[in-house]
Amino acid sequence: MAMPQQDNYIEQIHRLEGMMAYAEAHGDWEELERLKERLRRLVEKV
Repeated sequence: MAMPQQDNYIEQIHRLEGMMAYAEAHGDWEELERLKERLRRLVEKV
């Protein structure tokens, strides 16, 4: 995998992790589950 593509995936993972932490801190469990699914799909690509 080319480095710029890998860097893009890493950046997306970090962004999703931050969004998940925010959703968890605010008790938005539906959003947290949606973000977990997005993260799972993204990690499968890597």
